[in-house]
Amino acid sequence: MTRSSVPRRILVWLVGSALGGLLLALPDSGPRLFSFSRTHGPSLVDLLGMVIAVVAWLPVVWLIWRHRSALRDRTGRLAAGLALVGVVLLAVTIRADLGLWWLLPVAMLVAAQLMALASIARRPTGGGAGGAPAPG
Repeated sequence: MTRSSVPRRILVWLVGSALGGLLLALPDSGPRLFSFSRTHGPSLVDLLGMVIAVVAWLPVVWLIWRHRSALRDRTGRLAAGLALVGVVLLAVTIRADLGLWWLLPVAMLVAAQLMALASIARRPTGGGAGGAPAPG
C-alpha cells in the first residue's frame, strides 16, 4: 500500500459517512424494519444510509488492521481504549433510549479512528528493520 492510498481511503470514509449520515437524518418514511430499542430502529432509507456509512468505513478499518503494529505506541493504546469505551457507551445510549447522547460515543469512535490513522501516518517508511511498510 502506498501513502497516497491513505488519503484516498480517508476521503471515501468521509464522503460515505456524510452521504450515509444525510440519509439517516432524513425524516423517517415507512415502517421500521427492526428495532434496537423502543425509539431506535431503521426504516428502509435509514438502513440504506447505515449500509453506505459502513461500506465507506470498511477500507479504514482494513487500513488500521493491516498497520496495527504501528499502534503499539501510547497514542495507539489510547485510541484502542477510546474505541472500546465508545462502543460500550454507544450500545448503552441506544439501548436505554438516551436521546441524542449517542452522539458523544460516536464522536469518541471517530476520534479513536483519527488517532489510529495519525499513528499510522507517523510511522516511518523505508527499508529499516521495523520501518518497512506492510506489503500490498
